[in-house]
Order: sequence, then structure tokens, then C-alpha cells
Amino acid sequence: MNIDEMKSTIRRLFDEGFNIGNFSLADEAIDPDYIDHSTFATPVPGVEGFKMRIANFRKTFPDAHFTVDDIFAEGDRVCFRWTMSGTDLGGFRDRPPTSRQVVVTGINIERFAGGKIVEHWSSPDNLGLFQQLGIVPSPGQGSR
Repeated sequence: MNIDEMKSTIRRLFDEGFNIGNFSLADEAIDPDYIDHSTFATPVPGVEGFKMRIANFRKTFPDAHFTVDDIFAEGDRVCFRWTMSGTDLGGFRDRPPTSRQVVVTGINIERFAGGKIVEHWSSPDNLGLFQQLGIVPSPGQGSR
């Protein structure tokens, strides 16, 4: 798989997977031995874990929209910066829904082998997300 094909796979995963909820795309793009190194990795490995991530995310933010802002590739890795906007209608991490709209940014790295993603690292702005959801106070709010 060449660099342009890897970048295209990433864009499709966000456009069709996370934005629309097309779970079948995971079967094409994710290796059965996929390893998720992210902060909120699912307890289930491989393709099923990836599908679970999409389902959980879309349950929490059913109107989620991801944009790939920048994308770079070298060798077997793709690095990209993304922005997500959405409304917490399903409750983040087993919390009650807040109906708050959020905008979150992050950076991911995906490693490819055999034409599929085999490893994933993600660094989202979790503090910004938690502040927007009211889980932690924003600067200047203090505790009440």
C-alpha cells in the first residue's frame, strides 16, 4: 500500500466510519490483530474493538462530525490532526447526557502492514473535552 492509499484509508475511516457509522469499512481497513494504544482503548482487541469504538462514540455524539485537518505519511505510518464537533446526547463514559455541544482536536498516528491498520495511537484534547462537558471546571471557574 502506498502513501496516498494509506491517507485515503484514513479519510474514509473518518468520513464513512465515524461520521456516518459504516461499520463494514472496519473489516476492510483494520487488521484482525489491531492494537489500540489510545487513552480510551476498548477492552476488545482487533476489528471488533474498533467497531465498538465507533458504536460507543456515535452513541455519545450521534451528530459527530470529524474533519481531517492535516495529514502526513512516511514509511508505514500516517499522522494526522483532526477536529471533531458533536453534541453529547448519549452520555460520555457512562455519565448522563449533557446536551452540550463540543469541539475537540487531536492527533493520531496509524501504522499500516499488509494494507491494513495494525496499530493506533491517539492524543485528543481530553482536558478540553472534559471542560466542555462540565466534568472538570474550566480555568477561572474553580470549585463550587
